[in-house]
Amino acid sequence: MSIIKEYMFDLQQEEMEQWIKEHLGDEDADEETPGWDALVQEWSYMQESLQEDHESLQWYASHSYSDLHRSFQFQIHNLRDLTYLQVAISHEETFYKMTYAHAVTLMESFLADSVRSLILSDDKYFQNAICKVEDLKDIKYSLRDIAKQQDGARGFAIKELSGVMYHNIPKVREILKSVLGQPIFIDISDVCRITTLRHDIVHRDGKTTDGTFIKVDKEIALEAIAGVELFVDKLASEISRITNA
Repeated sequence: MSIIKEYMFDLQQEEMEQWIKEHLGDEDADEETPGWDALVQEWSYMQESLQEDHESLQWYASHSYSDLHRSFQFQIHNLRDLTYLQVAISHEETFYKMTYAHAVTLMESFLADSVRSLILSDDKYFQNAICKVEDLKDIKYSLRDIAKQQDGARGFAIKELSGVMYHNIPKVREILKSVLGQPIFIDISDVCRITTLRHDIVHRDGKTTDGTFIKVDKEIALEAIAGVELFVDKLASEISRITNA
């Protein structure tokens, strides 16, 4: 490995470790810290996604916001159909946990896509993003960074926002409020409860922080799907109301 390649590898490793520590909320975290390995994998997936940023931006530029909503509806309806399938009793707990978590994943994808679409679709929303979104407004890039980004400032904005945890609904609501330049009138209490349980499922196998086990059955999984779908539909209506005003 050349000296330059080693240097770039060290920079990427340092960036990953800092990102993981921030997401764990622990500056002293290391490879032995619970959740570290999962975030390493998440980082790896994120980097693979970033390699396709240019193609991705072109895709968003050629698809309308309504296309994103229709895609979400198609996927969430498929997930609901899967939930009604007959499952062996011994597999039910795992199956419904996976179904529940995936409903939140579909919502995260929609939220991330919505933010990207808004930034790419209108200079007004792009300017709002870089001037008002906390994750963007104080970021500084070196000339080296700028030279590597073939999609300009929008590419930087999309890259930075790709690191947002989109199941953090209060934060996402603030991001959308900043990008749109108007408040989002939508109740997030129910969907926040859904994302909290999703966190318990993914990180503690369905146990709360005090060790209480929460059984996820078919009814709970379907309720989560319905809650996620209702939230996304209401949010899509709010965004359409603002962008079409």
